[in-house]
Order: sequence, then structure tokens, then C-alpha cells
Amino acid sequence: MVHTETDPYDPPSQSAYFRALQSSRYERQKKIYDYEESTGRSLVVFWGPITTNVITPFADAINDVPSDCALDVMLTSYGGNGEVALRLATMCHAEREDFRVVVPDTAASAATLLALAAESIVMSNTSALGPIDPQIEFPAGEDYVPAKDIVSIVEDIVKRVKDDPRLLELYAHFMGDVDAVVYQQARSAMERTKEFVPEVLALRQKPLSSDQIEKIVESLHNQPMHSTTIGPDKARKLGMPIEYMDSRSVEWDRLWRLHTDYVAKHVRPLPANVIEGRRVSFTFVLP
Repeated sequence: MVHTETDPYDPPSQSAYFRALQSSRYERQKKIYDYEESTGRSLVVFWGPITTNVITPFADAINDVPSDCALDVMLTSYGGNGEVALRLATMCHAEREDFRVVVPDTAASAATLLALAAESIVMSNTSALGPIDPQIEFPAGEDYVPAKDIVSIVEDIVKRVKDDPRLLELYAHFMGDVDAVVYQQARSAMERTKEFVPEVLALRQKPLSSDQIEKIVESLHNQPMHSTTIGPDKARKLGMPIEYMDSRSVEWDRLWRLHTDYVAKHVRPLPANVIEGRRVSFTFVLP
């Protein structure tokens, strides 16, 4: 197709039908582009669980951002694999001094771990972090249970049976899915999780004192429930590098509108993964 100088029409590089099918994706990427142009910071969106499946697409998105550019990762996740979160955090920090995590809604468990690696965690009145609480998948592969609950229940049962052996048969019936392997996995997960926080904090440009690290570790592991909410004020009191952003500010409005696009138009339920930047876009659902 030939255009004259009086005809400035510049069509997208994609075909018309493909562009129409992917319109939501391109609208989100346009919002990412506008945010970057407005703030001078690169933006990568991470939505969904933190699993081994996300390592390659996340690396592709991060490697698309020049190392001398300030990086924001907008993170919405209920958690996942702590080892993977550590790898993602390392990617974000590699050869980069300015790295923030933006939490528009919820970043819990392994996602909180990833957020702790950032130089600052951007939160507003809608934001919540969560405890770093490892979950154990039962052999059936259908349910996840907090590791600390498995350990607590098993140790309580052992004590009760020791006091009254007649209870063994009763408890054996109810604990059919929890064998020695599951129990040991839960104990190992809890011990390894305590090591994660110092490791991710060591990635930051501004190191914390041993007392500060210990305070964060204890507070994130001693919450009563996996669903416990840690808002901006509480997170700051725990020693986290919180950067509070007014919900009425232009910058937060851009981020919030982008976040609501994922909520309203694209991903339900949350177990689907989306990783996007201004040029990179991956969407997949876990098997």
C-alpha cells in the first residue's frame, strides 16, 4: 500500500483481524507505554502465581528493559514457590540499581518475598502484603495447606497419642493424607523459608542491620493466618521500604487503571498468569 505525503495514515504492523482479536492486550500495552513516558521508568506487569512456568517469560520481559533504566514491577499474586521468587528478584536486580515493586492489590507469601528485594515497595490505600507462609501440596494435587499448620497438627497429635494410645486409630483416620514425607516436607519448607528473607534483602542496594532483618523475618513468619493483611502502615513499622502513593495522584491513577484492566477484562480467576511490558506479552493458564 502506497501513501502520499498528504496521507499520514500509519497502520499497525499487525493484520486487522489479529489486532482486533488481541485488542485488550494492545490497550494494556498502550497504558504501560503511557506510564513509562510519563514517569521515565520502565514497567513490567506480573499477574498470577509464582511458579517455575514463569521463569522464562519473566526473564524475557526483564531482559527487554535496559539495565540502566529504572524498573517498576507491578505485582499481583497470592504467592507460590519461594525459590522461584528469589530467582525473579535476582533477575530484577542484575546490573540495576533502581528497582521498585508496585502492589496495586495483593502480593502475599512468595510475592511478598519478591517485593522485599526491591529498593522500595509502592503501596496505596488498596494495597496489601501478606505473611511469608510456605504451602504444601497434598499428594492428590488438589489442595495446598500451610506448612506450619501441618507441623503443628502432627506434633499435637503425637503428644495426645503419647498421653493416650487409644487415640491413635481415631487420628490415623483423619490424617490419612499426611504421612512422614508430607510432614518432613512441611518442616523443611518452614526452615528454608526463614532463609529466604535475608537472601532477598541482601540483593538491595541499601543493606539492613541484622536486627532489622530479624524483625522482618519474625514478623512475616509469626502471623496467625496465611490470609493476614499487612497494609502500608504496618509494613513500614515492620521495617519494609514502603513508598506510599496517594490514590488521587496521576501516577497511581495510571497504575490503578491498568490493574483494573486485568481484573475486569482479562484474567479470571487469578491462577492464570500474565507477564507484560511495552513490547512483551505472555498469557497462559497453569495446567
